[in-house]
Amino acid sequence: MKVTQVNLFPFNTGRIGGRVRAVAEVVLDDLILIRDIKLIESKHGGLFLSFPKKRSGNKFVDVVEILENQQLEQIRRAVVDKYKEMMDVKPEENID
Repeated sequence: MKVTQVNLFPFNTGRIGGRVRAVAEVVLDDLILIRDIKLIESKHGGLFLSFPKKRSGNKFVDVVEILENQQLEQIRRAVVDKYKEMMDVKPEENID
């Protein structure tokens, strides 16, 4: 499956101690929409994705799981690239 669309809603929770940089919606093959993917900045400055979760008893479980690493990397790359484009990050300013 290919990423056919990425909608990104950037915001910065850094002022209140948060690390969420954006929330994304990703469309796969113009058929499947995954909402509420969080783009989070790690303590070391890298960016990673957190897929939607729901509460089940006393813990949270993933609503969506990407089972193939190659597909997960394709989604991550599409979201991070869109974020860099929106934030106008120059290529030499590597944030991931």
